[in-house]
Amino acid sequence: MKYPFKRRESLAISIDILKAAKHCVRKTHLLSSASLSFTQFTMYAEMLEAQGFLKKFDGSYQTTKRGLELIKEVESSSLIRSILAS
Repeated sequence: MKYPFKRRESLAISIDILKAAKHCVRKTHLLSSASLSFTQFTMYAEMLEAQGFLKKFDGSYQTTKRGLELIKEVESSSLIRSILAS
């Protein structure tokens, strides 16, 4: 059976979260921006926080300097963009 949508790679989901959290935003905004369930978001947010890419402030999240550097690296790499696009 063919699904009407394509599954996203973990890196693509992580980058979506980091881009949405560039300016301190609430969890609900990130859930809708990244199109994730609460469970999926929690898993990714914990991983991104542990790696130092995302910081939590009283229920809001913001991308750290390290997270902004990751976004920049991914966006500047044509190889990574081509892998994520396929």
